[in-house]
Amino acid sequence: MPQKIVIVTGFGPFVGHEERNASWEAVNLLPDVFPFRKDTYELRKYKVPVTYAEVDRIVPHIWNQQPDLVVHVGVHGQIHTINLEHCSYTSGYCKPDFAKRCLPCDKITLSGKHAAEPECTMLKTNLDIERIAKELNLETNVQCCCSTEVGNYLCGYIYLKSLDVNPDRTLFIHVPKVDEPYSSEQTMATIYNVIGKCLEQLPAERKLP
Repeated sequence: MPQKIVIVTGFGPFVGHEERNASWEAVNLLPDVFPFRKDTYELRKYKVPVTYAEVDRIVPHIWNQQPDLVVHVGVHGQIHTINLEHCSYTSGYCKPDFAKRCLPCDKITLSGKHAAEPECTMLKTNLDIERIAKELNLETNVQCCCSTEVGNYLCGYIYLKSLDVNPDRTLFIHVPKVDEPYSSEQTMATIYNVIGKCLEQLPAERKLP
């Protein structure tokens, strides 16, 4: 039987978050296994340096493992909710990364099924994030929102790269700074709950065996 795998990434330091990145602080607290119904998923966690080159390296490595679900997590210094991101955009990547390097072009070349559509401006997740946010807001004390503003920096870049591979099994979560208002443990618990909600959807959509 093929191994069941969920991969979650968080980011390392960058400008304004040099001492710690709330995304990795929470992701690193996740358990190594994720029990779901009668199955047990291996939960693999990666800390991604905030550079375009590292994203280009790690995204193929992630998908070569044939994960059932990929969840990317990043920090957003201006929010106070857990934001589930609908989409990522194909242009606007002009800002230098943490290594002070820029992409050769602000328009990202796609390689997936939309590669032949030069007018494609965004890729969307096929996961029903409105449903996930609604359910978690009823079940937990952490406020979840849906967003279309993942940004045109490394968060948007890694999301776009994974959506280009498989929009059925990809999600990006933006989290606030630590203790503004949620502790790393609370944020981790929300990420954990989101993973469960995603796994519930995939077999319902016949995207998992």
